[in-house]
Amino acid sequence: MSNEWIRVAYCDDIPLREGREVVIGNRSIAVFNLGAKFLAVDNRCPHRGGPLADGIVTGDNVVCPLHGWKIDLQHGNVQRPAETPACVKTFATKVEAGMLLLEISELASCPASTGHAAVAEGGSLETSKERPCEDLRFS
Repeated sequence: MSNEWIRVAYCDDIPLREGREVVIGNRSIAVFNLGAKFLAVDNRCPHRGGPLADGIVTGDNVVCPLHGWKIDLQHGNVQRPAETPACVKTFATKVEAGMLLLEISELASCPASTGHAAVAEGGSLETSKERPCEDLRFS
C-alpha cells in the first residue's frame, strides 16, 4: 500500500485552537491547529457521527459538539466516556512552505484524486503519525 502527501490548506487559514474540515475524495477529515503542531483525524465521532472539526479543542483533545465525547487527537482514542473502546483514524501531518499536508493511503483517497484537497469553510512544526483504528458505533 503506497501513501502520498496531499496539500490540504494554508496553515494561516486554520485558526489557532480550532478545527477545519477537509474533503479528500469521499473522505471527510478534521484538521486542527494546536499552535506548535497540526493534527488530523477522521471527521466523524465514533459515537453518533458528530463533526469533530466543529468541536471544542482542549489540550490535544477535541470534544464532539453533539454529545460531548472527548477524543485524543494524537492517538484517536476516546478519553470520555471512560473505558470506551472506540477510536478514530489519525493521519500524519507536515508543514512545507506554510502549507499543511496530510499523508493519505491509496485506500483513503479517491481514485480520481488530483493530489489536492478542498478545505470546507474556508515555522517548524511537528509531524504526527497515521494510526489505523477500528470504527465502532454505539447507540
